[in-house]
Amino acid sequence: MPLSQIQVGAPSAVSLADGSTPAQLGGRQGDGIVSGLHGKYYTQSQRNNVFYAGTAVAGLAFTIFSNASFVGLLLWNPQGSGKNLSLIRCNVTPLSQAATAASGWGYAWINNAGSAVATAAPASVFTAITATRGSAICGPFGQGASVARAGSGATFTTALLWGRAASFGTSTGAVTTQLSYTMSEDFDGMTIVPPGTIFAVTSSILSGITAHATLVWEEVPV
Repeated sequence: MPLSQIQVGAPSAVSLADGSTPAQLGGRQGDGIVSGLHGKYYTQSQRNNVFYAGTAVAGLAFTIFSNASFVGLLLWNPQGSGKNLSLIRCNVTPLSQAATAASGWGYAWINNAGSAVATAAPASVFTAITATRGSAICGPFGQGASVARAGSGATFTTALLWGRAASFGTSTGAVTTQLSYTMSEDFDGMTIVPPGTIFAVTSSILSGITAHATLVWEEVPV
């Protein structure tokens, strides 16, 4: 059985064409370089499989998850898309004071949501996000090659179901001073939005708070 060999040297100064069969790059201690040359999601981003969607510059006045008339960041993987949406990161930045309560943040979703916006469908209205979404490769805004629909609000005939709390939160009391920080959760493959599912970044209480929010996801064949 032949031994697996590596080639000690510096990283290539050029991008290799698909189908190339170079020797695996190695370090000077005979160690095989198999990861860490680029960022974790570089390859999928470069292959145009990573996307983001976010709120407009003014943010959103997030509602409680159970509202039929819902305001929040939505990600819809339509039935028949052929892709799973593997969530990478969620960022939330509160922008305003709140006279009621700040938010217990979390995630809610609707299964069997199909792919149509219609009177009798789970979503009878869906407010699409177009200007603040796109590929991880900086370029034109919009859906591009993504199968997912992003939204900033919807009218539901079937209410969102509370899934779980986020790894971050603000407060349970009134917020009387301006907030200025960003809260983040790295999903690292632990949350997948399958076809036919609407996923929401939402509040567990009616907060009265306005915030920016962003979701980043990878699209992977089912």
